[in-house]
Amino acid sequence: MIVILKDLPKYSLNDIYAGKHWTKRKRIKDSYKLIIKSQFKHLFSKLDKYTVSYDFRFKSRPLDVSNTVYMLKLIEDIIFEDDTYKIITELNIKSSKHTEDCVIIIVNKV
Repeated sequence: MIVILKDLPKYSLNDIYAGKHWTKRKRIKDSYKLIIKSQFKHLFSKLDKYTVSYDFRFKSRPLDVSNTVYMLKLIEDIIFEDDTYKIITELNIKSSKHTEDCVIIIVNKV
């Protein structure tokens, strides 16, 4: 399945290292939940196993691949019923400059 999410605010893993207060992190998580749920209604079951590829595309100043992990984790917690290593067995991540801000997620059942 291919999932395309648009207009997600850009947050770097560096935001966590900077010691952002938990209330600000909760606000970010809540905004992501609202945006993602408005674009994607499905929930991937914890009864299956998946490999997942994330392609982060940014109009300006793309994040380093490793810094997209904060956004990835926010997305993963919303679209998957559970995200343990037993369920999500493999992740692939890309980050690039593109004509629009979006994340293309390819989820394959194993």
